[in-house]
Parts: sequence; structure tokens; C-alpha cells
Amino acid sequence: MKQNDITNKLSLYLEGSLSNGDKIDVENQLKNSETLRKELEELNSFLNILNSEKMETPSANLQLSFDKMLAQEIENQQPKVVQLKPKTDWKQFLRIAASIVIVLSAFLLGKYQSNESKVNNNQNQVLALLENNSASKRIEAVISTEDFSIKDTKILKALINRLFFDKNTNVRLAAAEALSKFSEEKMVRDAFIKSLETDKNPTIQLEVIQILSDIQEKRAIKPMEKMLDNEETPQYVKQQLKLNLSSLL
Repeated sequence: MKQNDITNKLSLYLEGSLSNGDKIDVENQLKNSETLRKELEELNSFLNILNSEKMETPSANLQLSFDKMLAQEIENQQPKVVQLKPKTDWKQFLRIAASIVIVLSAFLLGKYQSNESKVNNNQNQVLALLENNSASKRIEAVISTEDFSIKDTKILKALINRLFFDKNTNVRLAAAEALSKFSEEKMVRDAFIKSLETDKNPTIQLEVIQILSDIQEKRAIKPMEKMLDNEETPQYVKQQLKLNLSSLL
């Protein structure tokens, strides 16, 4: 098996989806190639960094604590007979104002939690579709990620996973296009650089080259120059590299 074929299968090797025969071939080649071992180590380290990131989640006790506070405040605000006084009772005025603030806060909190629940449900549906056996369903899920926030790390990780590991070229291409809309995120830029270094599919290469050029990612210069020097890089990919390198230099 050629070294280029082995390189193409490194991501599938890490995912554990290779056949026994291909797995043995990859492991034999890794024993004899320090370059491949280094490439495998870099790809594995990058994916481990993505998986180790923690996401902030709201406290589960937020609603319970607020409900207790609201119930206590309502109990303290039982109707009272107020004597008319010649001067304004500022304490009573402040108590009424505080009650209004609490009621308004409860309304806003309920609205926020309702929206948050809806977002979480949509997120879970999209994440499930990204793992669907149907390539068309996975593409549909990728396209729908445009509706999510840039800070939705779970969605970004799932898209990066599709870019690296999906066996269908169209799904990987759709993932690259979706990720380009979140290019201000460092993890997305890192993913594009790693994809350029490891993905041997010309269709994906052309898409990633164009994206890195559009976002003016200077770190792409070295891997692009390396691809130009590689005899196995198709001529039409090299032409695209030369065109986009000029805009980065």
C-alpha cells in the first residue's frame, strides 16, 4: 500500500472504522515511517484538545432558588390596611416597586428558560442527525447549523468531526462551508489548517484553500507551500494554491 493511501486512512484509523486488513497495513506502515507516526500524533493531539474543552452550563438550581425567593416575597406582601398620612410613605412605595421588579424578573426568567429549552432540543436533534446513516440527512443537519450561535461549542465540534471523519465527500464539503461562517473561532481556524495538512481529497483541498485565503489565515502559507512541492498534488490544485498564496504573502 502506498504511503499516500496510508495517510488518507489515518483519520479512519483513529476513529476505529478500518477493516482488519487495512488496520494491519496502517500499523505496519506506522512502524516504518516516522513521518506518518508524527502526522498521526499531531492529528490525535488536535482532536484530544477539542474533546477536552469544557462548556459552561447554567446551574440546575437556578429555577428552584428563584421560585423559593418569589414565594417568600409573595408571603411577605400580604394585603394590609394602610392609613392615609399627610406625607408619602416611601417604605411602602419601595416595597411595591420591589414586588413589580420581582414579577417582571420572573416573567423574563421564564421566557429565557423557555427559549433555552427550545435551543437545547434543536441542538440535540441536529447532533443526532449528524450521526445519521443517511448522507443526505447529515448534509441537512450540517446546513441547519447556520441557525446556531457562534458560541455553541458542541455544534462546532460536531461539524469539525464531520470535516475530518465523514466518509462521504459531499458531507465533508458541506461541513467545511458551514464552518467557514464561524471562522472567527480559533478552533475552527485550527481545524482548517489541520484539514489542509491531512486531507488528500482534491475537492476538500480546493474548498479549504479558498476558505483560508478568504479569511486571510497566514498560518496556511506553510502547508500550502508544502502542497506545492508535493509531486502527488494534482496540477489544478497547485494552480489554486498559487493563486491564493499570492493573496496571503
